[in-house]
Amino acid sequence: MVWDGSEKRRFVRANFPCKITIYIPQEQVISAQTENISAGGVRVIIDKELKVSLSVDLELYFTENPVKCKGRVVWMLSKENPESVEIKKYDVGIEFYRIASADRSLISKFIETLVSKEK
Repeated sequence: MVWDGSEKRRFVRANFPCKITIYIPQEQVISAQTENISAGGVRVIIDKELKVSLSVDLELYFTENPVKCKGRVVWMLSKENPESVEIKKYDVGIEFYRIASADRSLISKFIETLVSKEK
């Protein structure tokens, strides 16, 4: 089967660099910016390798009050770091799996606004 270039995502995704804090159980806290965001999850580039299926706590700061939810790492790819060969970068996809419906709706409306401005 040949890929036709179309995405079959459940949620519209927007390229938006909002601040995100990732809390890894019994380990550390990672602050980063999202590469893109949807009502279903986020993509971030970080300095730490995370295992697929790892459950994390998240805080997203695209409004004054952060959206807090649980996420699950669904994919992770090692990336070349243009700044340093010694420090690796990881491109990570995190799915929201425990999020208040009001927060998911808030994210969805925010993304709709971003996407409509791009058109």
